[in-house]
Amino acid sequence: GGTATAGDHGSATAGDHGSATAGDHGTATAGYRGTATAGQGGAVILAWWDRPRRRRRWVVGEVGIDGIKADTPYRCENGRLVEVER
Repeated sequence: GGTATAGDHGSATAGDHGSATAGDHGTATAGYRGTATAGQGGAVILAWWDRPRRRRRWVVGEVGIDGIKADTPYRCENGRLVEVER
């Protein structure tokens, strides 16, 4: 759990059920059932549980690519990034 915040060009990492936020060009990583938010030019990385394979997997989203928005929290559902309703 927990909350991690980093400024521009920083890296924020939170555990399972945690929340990570990074500024512009930063990386936000959260564990299983966590949320991640990054600024312009940043990336979000979230863990998810692949039941059939019985293992933790990761999904990566880069701000500005495939619809990933800056300063927007995301969670992972079935291996896909989903925008969190505010």
